[in-house]
Amino acid sequence: MKIAKVVRDLHAECDAVYQRLSLDAQERLKPRVEAEKWFFISRIKQLESYALKLETGRVTNPRRPEDFFACTIVVNTLSEIEKAERLVNSIYALQERRPPVDQETYKASSSFAFDDLRLYVVQPESTTGRDSDLDGLPFEVQIKTILQHAWSMATHDLIYKTDSVSWARERIAFQVKAMLEHAEIAIAEASRLADTPAVAKKDKATTETLKFIEEIDRIWSADRKRLAETIRQALKICDRSAKDFPDIIAVERRRIGLLPANLSPYAFTIQALVNNPEVDFEQKFGRVRTKTTIVIHGDIDLREWTNNDHPRILRL
Repeated sequence: MKIAKVVRDLHAECDAVYQRLSLDAQERLKPRVEAEKWFFISRIKQLESYALKLETGRVTNPRRPEDFFACTIVVNTLSEIEKAERLVNSIYALQERRPPVDQETYKASSSFAFDDLRLYVVQPESTTGRDSDLDGLPFEVQIKTILQHAWSMATHDLIYKTDSVSWARERIAFQVKAMLEHAEIAIAEASRLADTPAVAKKDKATTETLKFIEEIDRIWSADRKRLAETIRQALKICDRSAKDFPDIIAVERRRIGLLPANLSPYAFTIQALVNNPEVDFEQKFGRVRTKTTIVIHGDIDLREWTNNDHPRILRL
């Protein structure tokens, strides 16, 4: 498109200043965002986009447009947006928030138009005088979830940057947004939704794992779910279940007289299974249908047969 010289000059003037503002944000904001395991994305408004926005009459000050420099913080879930907002407000001075409050919206309930959180902030005054011309310079910070960001990246050109208008394409884009919004709510409210009758169920593996967690809590403090699942698989080798676990551990504790401090719960369980004659671990571990691999090392007190090469014994 043809762009007037005055507009090109204004863009160049802004670009020189906002490039430095971008570098400052890279130093000031980006490391703290990434320390939270979030994503930080930024951009400077290009000439054509700047010119188009000027012509809409939405820029009150062409030399200080609020979104000439903009950055996006991409968090994992809806529940982290508030934390990200506090982070931004701890570094910059907030000028405007859109929407002003989370509980109110301009959209109809049937609308799924863009409404991600946007903060318009300014640099705090420099205490050293360095880059003092950046003081009070506004820029935009969008905060969105991974799913929101994925939707905007996938559909932005489809909706906003196209040479034609297509009701059908826009319909599809916003149908996808509606589905993703539903997914976001389900993820954010998973704990409460899990208590509803429609999904408040347990399979056999879940019930057994919960029993193992209860027993593990009585003996050890650890990453309970993963540990419980691993121990459940080990007991499954010898056709034992959660109800047998306390007795198997008790027998081994009586055999050696203590609970070894140098063994993990998993290692002690393997030791208990291998040394318990009633379990017959060697015979059952050797069955063709057994697929589980066990991990052993020199600190575990095991029987002689475990020293033999075996495709499902991982020796550390």
